[in-house]
Amino acid sequence: MMKLKVSNVLAVPALALLTFGCGDSMDGPAVTSRPSASGMPAAVNAQVPVDGWLSWRGPSQAGTSTETGLPESVSVDGENGSWSYKLAGRGTPVIAGNRVYTLGYEGAGTELQELLVCLDATNGQQIWEHRFTDFLTDVIYHRFSISSPTIDPETGNVLCMSSAGLLSCFTAEGALLWQHSMMSEYGRLTFPNGRTGAPLVDGELVVVHVISASWGPHGPARDRFYAFDKDTGESLWSCTPGGPPKDSSFSFPVVAEENGKRVLYAGLGGGHVVCVDLRTGDPLWKFQMATGGVNSSALLYKDTLIAIHGKENLDISTIGRMVSIKRGSEPGPGEPQLTLGTDHEVWRTDLTAFTSSPVLVGNRIYQTDLTGELHCIDADTGEEIWHEKLAPDQLHASPAWGDGKLYIPMNNGQFYVVRPSEEGPEILQTVQLAGNCLGAPAIYGGKIYVHTTDRLYCMTGTAETTATTPPTPMVSPPAETAGSATRLQIVPADFLAVQGQNFNIRARSLDAAGRVVADSVEGVTWSGLPAGVTIDGGVLNVAADASPTATNISAAVGGLTGSARSRIVPSVPFAYDFESGARPPAHWIGVGPKWELSELGGDKVFAKRIDNPLFQRAMGLTGHPDMSNYTVQVDVYTDGNRRIKGTLGMVNQRYLILLKGNHQTLEVSSNMELLKVETPFSWKIKTWYRMKSRADIQDDGSSIVRAKVWQRDAPEPEDWTIEVPHPNGHTHGSPGFLGLTPQSRFRVYLDNYSVIAND
Repeated sequence: MMKLKVSNVLAVPALALLTFGCGDSMDGPAVTSRPSASGMPAAVNAQVPVDGWLSWRGPSQAGTSTETGLPESVSVDGENGSWSYKLAGRGTPVIAGNRVYTLGYEGAGTELQELLVCLDATNGQQIWEHRFTDFLTDVIYHRFSISSPTIDPETGNVLCMSSAGLLSCFTAEGALLWQHSMMSEYGRLTFPNGRTGAPLVDGELVVVHVISASWGPHGPARDRFYAFDKDTGESLWSCTPGGPPKDSSFSFPVVAEENGKRVLYAGLGGGHVVCVDLRTGDPLWKFQMATGGVNSSALLYKDTLIAIHGKENLDISTIGRMVSIKRGSEPGPGEPQLTLGTDHEVWRTDLTAFTSSPVLVGNRIYQTDLTGELHCIDADTGEEIWHEKLAPDQLHASPAWGDGKLYIPMNNGQFYVVRPSEEGPEILQTVQLAGNCLGAPAIYGGKIYVHTTDRLYCMTGTAETTATTPPTPMVSPPAETAGSATRLQIVPADFLAVQGQNFNIRARSLDAAGRVVADSVEGVTWSGLPAGVTIDGGVLNVAADASPTATNISAAVGGLTGSARSRIVPSVPFAYDFESGARPPAHWIGVGPKWELSELGGDKVFAKRIDNPLFQRAMGLTGHPDMSNYTVQVDVYTDGNRRIKGTLGMVNQRYLILLKGNHQTLEVSSNMELLKVETPFSWKIKTWYRMKSRADIQDDGSSIVRAKVWQRDAPEPEDWTIEVPHPNGHTHGSPGFLGLTPQSRFRVYLDNYSVIAND
């Protein structure tokens, strides 16, 4: 078995008292490559545009294929070239040429890991894999891999986002090009349902949709889109196009041309459907259709956008609705984002889909609803043509269409082949698959691919057919000539740096439609740079003693302006006693309206706020995601009574070390269902305790997490209070802290927070 080591493509400088991983927060072991049946890995030609089913909704953005000769009945048990690959998953596989890529998970407890696997489409043999160990998420009931990879049609590179928010870009051969920790860098939040959307690739961009809470205007929790250069991972823009989320949404965007601009449309967690300028991140309009999250992908039809949801409607207490919205609106120059109302509705119909996305064929919409029925809807009028009961329910899975047939996975694992007509559906075949279906089928090369919570299926026809596979119609920006420059865009547009680091920075000019006029503009004047930060010759230099902060920096030249978000964090060692200053440190993310400086017993301390019950539990991150081999120490204190006490603790290298008042325990965890070990520890309210922890990586890749607690006015004990082994150890991660105020009744406090290098 041949080993392909992950390549170090992004160079991060070695910093005092830090050990940095490969690139930007890169995670996981070396990629494993296995020979294909021919003895050589099947290669994807990245020199020409890649054909295939490259994203979860396919080349049409509507779950449809242009192939002919597709099967009317399918084989799933190894007959006629069909195969299956044992790997639990909840998303949709993608295909490029003769390679299949999918996200899944295997193992249990501390051994569970997510996997991105590359398989030979001919026989299902693994070519390579990359593993992700979950960390600091609230995912429960093994709701992992609720996402799909995406393939860049120009390079064949594969992009994916793990449940812990690691956005990664791999070559077709499995080499890791770049990676971002969306949690540590941008404040991505985690939810028990594990919803993690697929990356969108369009032109030079890769765009992800997350709910985040970081700093400044991005401090409040909101649905946000983050755009990166797909080749380098450089941040290009971020935007906040809607209001507060009531639910987590992973709506995958669809892309179109509007008024000469490249735009995306997607649902949000607060019930909005939004339109965003894809080249600049400018929000153009929003339309609220529900009180909760819109998870399904929308459809583009003529000059309308068709969207569906499964939450309570705004104007009536019923659940679910499909709406056709008139497209084409946009604010004038300098005007704010538009809010569209019911006057922009073309039609509406009562239909409930929680996350299942519709399929568009001609002027017919095919949709599976929450109760397991298949509906046919007229895309011009919203009139229902027919409906047919298929299964007891349908949560997430979506249909796909090709060659006059619908391929429909249902939540209970039943797979249907249906021929729709104006008179109604003809059920050609029903197959029971192992596990539950939560993704959508992918169609390519005459084969139908479906991932279940048990395995990935590659289904072929039961009868011999000849499939015709036309070139993939790539949804990409048209070739256009840029106009006159109207603004600057700083690259990177939202960055995290540590004291002593330097990297390239530039300002490029864009025209009114967001097209790049000049990739690097000369003679730029920079302003707003933090103390100790300079820009010289296109290089941003952060001095070893630069002031840790978070602020906006600006660029200007010839009447053009642009800005970027910058966060500078300290190198190890660093400490805070909260005696100076009136606000929490600006560079700490996830703090925002949840924590504040306060006084207790005549000392200034850091206090968890209790005025908003939504923020009972809050984690703050204080450093760089590549930090490792450090010790965290902090003093903790809780108000309370005999029945209610707070929880306090620290984040160390992607581990939580918590002193739990109601449980009277000291606990080490990373994901509560996968790694949680606790030991009894009796502690009192209104008494200061000191906590200390470190994580040590072993030669075999495992780690040992150690922690101790003692009363602050007592001597430090020699022995650790708890020691926890972890087979798949976290090698790095930002330090931080966590506080929990049950029922928002009693406050918790921190003081004397420090991070030092391990002895």
